[in-house]
Amino acid sequence: MVGPERSLAMYNHFLALLDLGVPVIGALQGHAIGGGMGLALCCDMRVCHGASQYGVNFVRLGLHPGMASTYFLPRLVGVPRAAELLLTGRLVDGWEAGRLGLANYCCETPEEVLAKANALADEVAMNAPVAVRWTKRSLYKHLGWSPRDAAWEEAGLQLQTAATADAQEGARALLEKRRPSFEGR
Repeated sequence: MVGPERSLAMYNHFLALLDLGVPVIGALQGHAIGGGMGLALCCDMRVCHGASQYGVNFVRLGLHPGMASTYFLPRLVGVPRAAELLLTGRLVDGWEAGRLGLANYCCETPEEVLAKANALADEVAMNAPVAVRWTKRSLYKHLGWSPRDAAWEEAGLQLQTAATADAQEGARALLEKRRPSFEGR
């Protein structure tokens, strides 16, 4: 059996966004589901498209969530809402993502998403660069920031759940566009 290192190797590309000293603004012009949402959660701020779908649907596939989503979501939306999103695998549209706190802004069209993200970046860029970098560092430092530890644990648990019959059923159901019939094995 391959260990969590394989998943974490992929995660590290996403988590590298956390190492950037400058703010990272995600312009989510389309759907961000599962790993795509994990990448979006690595951004400091997010602007989304109202008609697009967002979420962490891992449990609907018989998998443990990955990409440090169990770490990021409670910090963004609070524990009760994170529990609902993670345990149901429910997807939300961009408008609800904004209301929940998954996105800073929500726009009508994909073009408006990019324009708003650029405007937000311009607003940040007008400030003193050293102050912005240090503020970003302080913001996360005081949260007890350890998303890599969470990603490591999730990678191991996701690997274990991937080996279950439920995960095989989840993948089949997704491909066949039907609701999965999980049996708890």
